[in-house]
Amino acid sequence: MNTGVEPPPKRGMGCFAKGCLILVVLAILVVVAGVGGHIYLSDKPAPIPEASAPSETSAATPGETSAAAPGETSDTVRERLDTLKSAARAHERTGVEFTAAEINALIAANRKSSGLAFVRIDGNVAQVQLSIPLERFDVPFRNAFGLGDRFLNATVSVVAPPGTNANNVQLSEVTLNGHSFPTDLLDRRLLGVGKSLRSYVIKYASQYGVTGGEISDGKVILHTSGY
Repeated sequence: MNTGVEPPPKRGMGCFAKGCLILVVLAILVVVAGVGGHIYLSDKPAPIPEASAPSETSAATPGETSAAAPGETSDTVRERLDTLKSAARAHERTGVEFTAAEINALIAANRKSSGLAFVRIDGNVAQVQLSIPLERFDVPFRNAFGLGDRFLNATVSVVAPPGTNANNVQLSEVTLNGHSFPTDLLDRRLLGVGKSLRSYVIKYASQYGVTGGEISDGKVILHTSGY
Protein backbone atom coordinates (compact mmCIF):
# COMPACT_ATOMS: atom_id res chain seq x y z
CA MET A 1 0.00 0.00 0.00
CA ASN A 2 1.35 3.36 -0.99
CA THR A 3 1.48 5.98 1.69
CA GLY A 4 2.01 9.62 0.90
CA VAL A 5 4.68 11.58 2.63
CA GLU A 6 3.23 14.49 4.49
CA PRO A 7 4.98 17.80 3.82
CA PRO A 8 6.66 19.44 6.79
CA PRO A 9 4.39 21.84 8.65
CA LYS A 10 4.63 25.47 7.65
CA ARG A 11 6.27 27.64 10.20
CA GLY A 12 4.17 30.53 11.39
CA MET A 13 5.05 34.12 11.85
CA GLY A 14 5.80 33.72 15.52
CA CYS A 15 4.17 35.61 18.36
CA PHE A 16 6.20 38.79 17.80
CA ALA A 17 5.18 39.28 14.17
CA LYS A 18 1.60 38.21 14.78
CA GLY A 19 1.38 40.46 17.80
CA CYS A 20 2.59 43.49 15.84
CA LEU A 21 0.18 42.92 12.98
CA ILE A 22 -2.88 42.17 15.08
CA LEU A 23 -2.20 45.36 17.03
CA VAL A 24 -2.09 47.29 13.78
CA VAL A 25 -5.24 45.70 12.36
CA LEU A 26 -7.29 46.53 15.41
CA ALA A 27 -5.74 49.95 15.79
CA ILE A 28 -6.80 50.72 12.23
CA LEU A 29 -10.38 49.79 13.02
CA VAL A 30 -10.34 51.87 16.19
CA VAL A 31 -8.94 54.84 14.29
CA VAL A 32 -11.34 54.57 11.36
CA ALA A 33 -14.43 53.92 13.46
CA GLY A 34 -13.76 56.14 16.43
CA VAL A 35 -11.40 59.06 15.98
CA GLY A 36 -11.14 59.98 12.31
CA GLY A 37 -8.85 58.10 9.95
CA HIS A 38 -7.70 61.08 7.88
CA ILE A 39 -6.04 62.61 10.94
CA TYR A 40 -4.28 59.49 12.18
CA LEU A 41 -3.43 57.94 8.80
CA SER A 42 -0.86 59.18 6.30
CA ASP A 43 -0.78 59.31 2.51
CA LYS A 44 2.88 58.22 2.56
CA PRO A 45 4.68 55.30 4.22
CA ALA A 46 7.22 55.96 6.94
CA PRO A 47 10.72 54.58 6.33
CA ILE A 48 11.27 51.31 8.18
CA PRO A 49 14.91 50.31 8.83
CA GLU A 50 16.11 47.02 7.38
CA ALA A 51 16.83 44.24 9.83
CA SER A 52 20.47 43.27 10.14
CA ALA A 53 21.91 40.07 11.53
CA PRO A 54 22.78 40.20 15.23
CA SER A 55 26.50 40.22 15.95
CA GLU A 56 27.93 37.32 17.90
CA THR A 57 30.36 37.61 20.78
CA SER A 58 32.33 34.54 19.73
CA ALA A 59 35.67 35.17 18.06
CA ALA A 60 36.02 34.79 14.32
CA THR A 61 39.11 33.92 12.35
CA PRO A 62 40.63 36.67 10.18
CA GLY A 63 38.65 37.24 7.00
CA GLU A 64 35.54 35.55 8.40
CA THR A 65 32.43 36.96 10.01
CA SER A 66 30.71 35.40 13.00
CA ALA A 67 27.33 37.06 12.36
CA ALA A 68 24.48 34.72 11.50
CA ALA A 69 22.30 35.35 8.46
CA PRO A 70 18.89 36.89 9.25
CA GLY A 71 17.15 33.68 8.11
CA GLU A 72 19.31 31.57 10.40
CA THR A 73 18.66 33.97 13.25
CA SER A 74 14.89 33.74 12.77
CA ASP A 75 15.15 29.94 12.89
CA THR A 76 17.03 30.21 16.18
CA VAL A 77 14.37 32.52 17.59
CA ARG A 78 11.60 30.13 16.53
CA GLU A 79 13.44 27.28 18.23
CA ARG A 80 13.56 29.33 21.42
CA LEU A 81 9.83 30.00 21.16
CA ASP A 82 9.24 26.27 20.68
CA THR A 83 11.37 25.59 23.75
CA LEU A 84 9.24 28.05 25.70
CA LYS A 85 6.04 26.36 24.54
CA SER A 86 7.40 22.88 25.40
CA ALA A 87 8.43 24.03 28.88
CA ALA A 88 4.96 25.44 29.48
CA ARG A 89 3.32 22.17 28.42
CA ALA A 90 5.64 20.23 30.73
CA HIS A 91 4.91 22.69 33.59
CA GLU A 92 8.57 23.62 33.72
CA ARG A 93 9.78 27.02 34.84
CA THR A 94 12.03 28.68 32.30
CA GLY A 95 12.89 31.99 30.69
CA VAL A 96 14.18 32.97 27.27
CA GLU A 97 15.72 36.22 26.07
CA PHE A 98 15.37 38.02 22.76
CA THR A 99 17.31 41.03 21.54
CA ALA A 100 15.80 43.63 19.24
CA ALA A 101 17.96 42.33 16.38
CA GLU A 102 16.60 38.82 16.87
CA ILE A 103 13.00 40.03 16.92
CA ASN A 104 13.64 42.09 13.77
CA ALA A 105 15.15 39.05 12.04
CA LEU A 106 12.00 37.08 12.83
CA ILE A 107 9.79 39.85 11.44
CA ALA A 108 11.96 40.25 8.31
CA ALA A 109 11.98 36.51 7.60
CA ASN A 110 8.22 36.44 7.01
CA ARG A 111 6.81 37.93 3.82
CA LYS A 112 3.65 39.12 5.59
CA SER A 113 5.53 41.25 8.09
CA SER A 114 8.80 42.06 6.33
CA GLY A 115 9.34 45.78 5.91
CA LEU A 116 6.32 46.71 7.99
CA ALA A 117 7.75 46.81 11.51
CA PHE A 118 11.00 47.42 13.34
CA VAL A 119 11.83 47.02 17.02
CA ARG A 120 14.29 48.97 19.12
CA ILE A 121 15.13 48.30 22.76
CA ASP A 122 16.87 51.01 24.74
CA GLY A 123 17.60 49.75 28.23
CA ASN A 124 14.20 49.00 29.75
CA VAL A 125 12.04 50.51 26.99
CA ALA A 126 10.97 48.75 23.79
CA GLN A 127 9.77 50.78 20.83
CA VAL A 128 7.94 49.29 17.86
CA GLN A 129 7.89 51.36 14.66
CA LEU A 130 5.18 50.42 12.14
CA SER A 131 4.22 51.52 8.65
CA ILE A 132 1.37 49.49 7.17
CA PRO A 133 -0.55 50.20 3.95
CA LEU A 134 -4.24 50.04 4.71
CA GLU A 135 -4.79 48.03 1.53
CA ARG A 136 -3.10 45.10 3.28
CA PHE A 137 -6.22 44.64 5.40
CA ASP A 138 -9.76 43.72 4.51
CA VAL A 139 -11.49 46.68 6.13
CA PRO A 140 -15.03 46.81 4.65
CA PHE A 141 -15.50 50.57 4.97
CA ARG A 142 -11.95 51.47 4.01
CA ASN A 143 -12.70 52.79 0.51
CA ALA A 144 -15.99 54.37 1.56
CA PHE A 145 -14.03 56.64 3.89
CA GLY A 146 -11.45 57.39 1.20
CA LEU A 147 -8.70 55.55 3.07
CA GLY A 148 -7.74 52.98 0.43
CA ASP A 149 -4.34 54.52 -0.28
CA ARG A 150 -3.51 55.50 3.30
CA PHE A 151 -0.82 54.20 5.65
CA LEU A 152 -0.84 53.61 9.36
CA ASN A 153 2.47 55.02 10.57
CA ALA A 154 2.77 54.36 14.26
CA THR A 155 5.29 54.24 17.05
CA VAL A 156 4.44 52.29 20.19
CA SER A 157 6.61 52.25 23.33
CA VAL A 158 6.35 49.64 26.06
CA VAL A 159 7.88 49.51 29.53
CA ALA A 160 7.63 46.11 31.22
CA PRO A 161 9.25 45.84 34.66
CA PRO A 162 9.61 42.45 36.40
CA GLY A 163 6.20 41.02 37.24
CA THR A 164 4.60 42.16 33.98
CA ASN A 165 2.18 39.79 32.27
CA ALA A 166 -0.39 39.93 29.49
CA ASN A 167 -3.05 41.12 31.92
CA ASN A 168 -1.18 44.15 33.19
CA VAL A 169 1.28 45.17 30.44
CA GLN A 170 0.81 48.81 29.52
CA LEU A 171 1.83 51.02 26.64
CA SER A 172 3.89 54.03 27.73
CA GLU A 173 3.55 56.02 24.51
CA VAL A 174 1.51 55.72 21.31
CA THR A 175 1.98 57.99 18.29
CA LEU A 176 -0.07 57.70 15.08
CA ASN A 177 1.03 59.83 12.11
CA GLY A 178 2.77 62.21 14.49
CA HIS A 179 -0.26 62.57 16.79
CA SER A 180 -0.25 61.31 20.36
CA PHE A 181 -2.84 58.64 21.01
CA PRO A 182 -4.24 57.50 24.40
CA THR A 183 -2.02 54.88 26.02
CA ASP A 184 -5.02 52.86 27.18
CA LEU A 185 -5.30 51.47 23.65
CA LEU A 186 -4.88 47.88 24.85
CA ASP A 187 -8.05 48.09 26.91
CA ARG A 188 -10.19 49.77 24.28
CA ARG A 189 -12.89 47.62 22.70
CA LEU A 190 -13.40 47.42 18.97
CA LEU A 191 -16.35 49.69 18.09
CA GLY A 192 -17.02 49.93 21.82
CA VAL A 193 -18.49 46.41 22.02
CA GLY A 194 -15.97 43.98 20.55
CA LYS A 195 -12.87 42.39 22.00
CA SER A 196 -10.17 44.58 23.46
CA LEU A 197 -6.64 44.60 22.10
CA ARG A 198 -5.51 43.12 25.40
CA SER A 199 -7.55 39.99 24.71
CA TYR A 200 -5.33 39.33 21.70
CA VAL A 201 -2.18 39.93 23.73
CA ILE A 202 -3.45 37.36 26.24
CA LYS A 203 -4.29 34.96 23.41
CA TYR A 204 -0.81 34.98 21.92
CA ALA A 205 0.85 34.81 25.33
CA SER A 206 -1.23 31.73 26.11
CA GLN A 207 -0.34 30.20 22.75
CA TYR A 208 3.30 30.03 23.82
CA GLY A 209 2.65 29.42 27.50
CA VAL A 210 4.05 32.82 28.50
CA THR A 211 3.00 33.71 32.04
CA GLY A 212 5.21 36.75 32.51
CA GLY A 213 7.90 38.89 30.99
CA GLU A 214 10.02 41.97 31.27
CA ILE A 215 12.10 44.37 29.24
CA SER A 216 15.48 44.77 30.80
CA ASP A 217 19.04 45.56 29.76
CA GLY A 218 18.16 45.77 26.08
CA LYS A 219 16.27 42.47 25.94
CA VAL A 220 12.77 41.08 26.04
CA ILE A 221 12.64 38.24 28.58
CA LEU A 222 9.69 35.84 28.56
CA HIS A 223 8.90 33.40 31.38
CA THR A 224 6.86 30.30 32.04
CA SER A 225 5.78 29.79 35.63
CA GLY A 226 6.01 26.00 35.83
CA TYR A 227 2.41 25.65 37.04
